[in-house]
Amino acid sequence: MAIRHLSYRLDEEPVTGAVRLIPAQAGPQEKEKEQENGQENRQEKEPNLRDAELAEFVLAVGHRHGLSRSRLPGGGSLLCSTLAEGRVDVAYSDTSDELPEPLREFDPEQLTSFAREHAARVEPFLADVRRLFGERAGRQIVIAEHDPLTVAHWVALACASLPDAYAMSLTYSTWTAEPGRAPQQILGIGPDADFDRFDGPTLDHFYRVHDGVGGQGSTPMPDTWAEVTAQQWIDGTPPEPGSDDDPFALTRASLDVRQLAAMSGDARRQSVLAHAATVAEQGAGSPVVDDLYRLCQELGAEDRAVVEPLAIALARHYMAVADGQGTLPDLAACEQLPLSADAWQRLRGEFGGRADETLRRRLRDPVGTWTEPLRLALAVGADAGPGLDEAMERLAGALLNPARRECAEAVEVLEAIRHPGLDRRVMKLLARGLTASKLDKLRGLAGAPQGEWLRRRVEEAGDAPQVLRFVEAAARWGGQPHCLRGTRLFAALTELLPGGRVEDDPAALKQLWRIVWGGAQPDLADVAELIRVCPPRLIVEAGYGIRLVGLLRTPERVDHHLVAFARDLREEQQLRPAERATAELIVTVDEFAEGRMPLRLAVERIRIQSQQASPLGAVLRAGTGVMIGRGFARAAPVELCHRPALEFLMGTDGDVLRSYRELLVDEGARERMIRALPRQPAEVAALYHVWRPRTARRGVTVEWQRVADELLTRVLAPVVPYLDDWTLGQIATEITRQPHGRGAQRVQEWNAWRSRQTY
Repeated sequence: MAIRHLSYRLDEEPVTGAVRLIPAQAGPQEKEKEQENGQENRQEKEPNLRDAELAEFVLAVGHRHGLSRSRLPGGGSLLCSTLAEGRVDVAYSDTSDELPEPLREFDPEQLTSFAREHAARVEPFLADVRRLFGERAGRQIVIAEHDPLTVAHWVALACASLPDAYAMSLTYSTWTAEPGRAPQQILGIGPDADFDRFDGPTLDHFYRVHDGVGGQGSTPMPDTWAEVTAQQWIDGTPPEPGSDDDPFALTRASLDVRQLAAMSGDARRQSVLAHAATVAEQGAGSPVVDDLYRLCQELGAEDRAVVEPLAIALARHYMAVADGQGTLPDLAACEQLPLSADAWQRLRGEFGGRADETLRRRLRDPVGTWTEPLRLALAVGADAGPGLDEAMERLAGALLNPARRECAEAVEVLEAIRHPGLDRRVMKLLARGLTASKLDKLRGLAGAPQGEWLRRRVEEAGDAPQVLRFVEAAARWGGQPHCLRGTRLFAALTELLPGGRVEDDPAALKQLWRIVWGGAQPDLADVAELIRVCPPRLIVEAGYGIRLVGLLRTPERVDHHLVAFARDLREEQQLRPAERATAELIVTVDEFAEGRMPLRLAVERIRIQSQQASPLGAVLRAGTGVMIGRGFARAAPVELCHRPALEFLMGTDGDVLRSYRELLVDEGARERMIRALPRQPAEVAALYHVWRPRTARRGVTVEWQRVADELLTRVLAPVVPYLDDWTLGQIATEITRQPHGRGAQRVQEWNAWRSRQTY
């Protein structure tokens, strides 16, 4: 919030003598500024300050005549700085955690130098500062100095040694003439203040006096926190204030650390061993153990190897005490000790069996009570103790039943422990022994509220089992905002696999199939898309081919995916004769269209397979017809002259002829033929024989007659002008050799047709 900086003057009541702060009238400059800003009071935003910054502020304004900070009813604070002309600057805040911006940079070395100059007085002063907060008997502190700035240093030293909340609640006055009427905790006075610095009862019972102007002051009181903190200032290592919950946690162990740090290697080791032996002599709740625990932590930060015997002794103490009391040890305390992997291995050897047995006994209780015994067994237990094995088996089993309370409890235990090794082993158990029923349960877990645990673990673990990645992603993508279903979900899941496709992994296909479709059959539309994202061979190998045979008979379209599916489906033993014939027909026409099957063999197979597969659906009939027409268009013209092929071509219609015609009259193909045929008399003779005019008779369709006439006119007629006498002779010879007889008559028909062409 904004802090209001105001100016006040001191006013004394004529009867009672009480001193009041009266707001001073704003001067011309202030009034002008207020009018410009449209405010009656000047307000400024100031930053929040903490311990060292508060010390900085105290020093920054302590060179003035005086600085005081007081508490107000309701938790507010009043901060006043008296200027040389007698006016009082006041910063008032409704909260106690905001102070004016400091006037100069705070340097910790300044307080360090001050502490060294007043080394004998720092510890007693800090001891009294602690008593202000730690005891009801904590009395006001009076600091007598020649200069208010010196008092400001003492206040700053206190602020920099205290935690945030304590420093911000400290009240003080760096200069007061009548300390008896001042309410602050720390009061600064000069030699001429109205205060008897030599009065015995005052020094012993009413105030804690620290006299820097020649007096004896109050008797110092011992305090470990003050002793350690003072030594840190004097050593040039300013202390880091403790937490607000335990602000004065420093003990004599901190001094022991300093003493041990000054020792040589052998002497330090011997001292640590002596401390470790001391631990073994202590009982439950011993404060000596607490001190040695802090010593172990602090020294471990400097010399982990040397302090390890003490850490082991402390861990053994906690384990033994808990074992004797029939409780669990404070594992968190043990884990914070500086223990190496070898030390933990030794502790496992000593306590692992007992920890695992303790866990095994606790497994008879509800799952929700397993957290601490399981945590202990994981920390000091054997890697494969029977208790751990049973716990993980039962946790995995509970997770597979999300409708039961045990599932939620299992997640709570796993979340509380957050042990990567435990999570990995539980996930491996979830992915082991997969059946259709278990896959359904895993999908149920992933879709339940407890599935959040699974999602996080799959994200965190780079080696999560594949099936768990599948079910987690299926649950996530199946919900909002994706709402993926069927083959769209299947295709998205396959992207989780290496290469983003299901290639040679029938087991993965079976998992995906069950996760996506459960025990149901895919819709026909799903199947058509499925064979585009999954190798059909793999579908057949996984045993799902017979389920997709409907696509074979009634496909959405005939393409290379359907051909691949038909080729692999031929291996399916459960196909009915018509289904197998359909698969064979699709493969045959594809090989014929691509030029991989001879014309005669293709025509023979197509006739037989078409009859066996009859009736064909419209899409399949049209698609295979297009491929058959493509095969005839690519066939050598000489081969077309043979009766089975030519009779097939002349007797067909529809998609076969449309495809055949389109490929031959295509501008590019037509131009190539016109350029090549003048040098190919056998091909010219064969094409004339195939396309020559025929009268209507059985086995020749009207559509064929139309197509043949168009091809004669558009493809063969443009070749005639480029035929020389030798080529014409060769063509006549080839026509007489054609297998259907009547050679001379056919040559006459050729010559008559050729003569009718106009150019």
